[in-house]
Amino acid sequence: MPYFLRRFVGLMLPLLLAAGAAHADTVWMKNGDRLSGTVRSLSDGKLVMDSSYGGTLSLDWKAVSTLSSEKPIEVRSGKTVFKAQLDAADRGFIVVRRGEDEQRVGVSQFEEFMKPKPKTDALSWTGNIDVGVSLKKASTHTQDSHFAYNNKINVGKWRNDFGGTYTREKEDDTMNTENYSLRYALDYQFQQQLFWQGRASYKRDWVEDLSEQALIGTGPGYQFWDNELGSFSLALLGGAFSYGYSDGSADSHLGASLRWDYQRFLQGRKLVLFSRGDVGHSLDGNIFTMDAEVGLRYQLTSWSSLNISYGHDLVSGTRDTLNERNFTTGLGLKW
Repeated sequence: MPYFLRRFVGLMLPLLLAAGAAHADTVWMKNGDRLSGTVRSLSDGKLVMDSSYGGTLSLDWKAVSTLSSEKPIEVRSGKTVFKAQLDAADRGFIVVRRGEDEQRVGVSQFEEFMKPKPKTDALSWTGNIDVGVSLKKASTHTQDSHFAYNNKINVGKWRNDFGGTYTREKEDDTMNTENYSLRYALDYQFQQQLFWQGRASYKRDWVEDLSEQALIGTGPGYQFWDNELGSFSLALLGGAFSYGYSDGSADSHLGASLRWDYQRFLQGRKLVLFSRGDVGHSLDGNIFTMDAEVGLRYQLTSWSSLNISYGHDLVSGTRDTLNERNFTTGLGLKW
């Protein structure tokens, strides 16, 4: 390589590297290490950061010396949430800039912050599959299996949420439980927190007298939050309930239901607390329904998890009352 070309590269390379570092968040550790990437959130004493060389990192906040953020971050102080630019300072401090106001704050005073999710029209697809199987041989032979999948596909202001479950419990030659469920919901966000939802669900049971349940409804919803630490939404739907029985008879009712969807990341996104479900009531006052699930999911790797959940399916006021409780645990895949 000619001398003048080597000289040019030697002068420009540090500038290019510095420019690249300027377009990223940077964290300085107390042991002298410096990490560059995208800071996602701080919660439960864990700083979550995405890096090109190590994937998603969960750093002990007590080991952080200072940091700088490329873009403003939502900082929570008590019940107040504000956006601020974070700049590196001397060891143990961070400069918080809000417009022309600038304040030097100790690292130990930060308890929670998060980077706002970027608004984009690009397609986003997330989901998980959970599988649980239990085999027991004693005085009886028991086979239990549970399968669940959940998918969320977002494109601009449109959000698609669909999934299903299959549960089977057999003891010797007796089938105690066998059913499956399907659901689909379509949301349109016409404001930042307001959306309109249309939803349909179907359940089929081969053991209970109440063999079929179907629901279709539509109505407004409110997104309380949706950020790096989790999400929570409620939707109030009006529509129709339909029930079928093992002898072929059926009945239907008009009614309303309240639907919720909650998710909270804990311990640096290693642990996820989730709950989803709905409660409904017919307009004639006879039918009450509840289909609820709450659980925990622990991330083993970036794509696998260990999960545990409790579900309660209740239908009262129909010809046959249904009151099922399911406790499941197993392994899962996520994307």
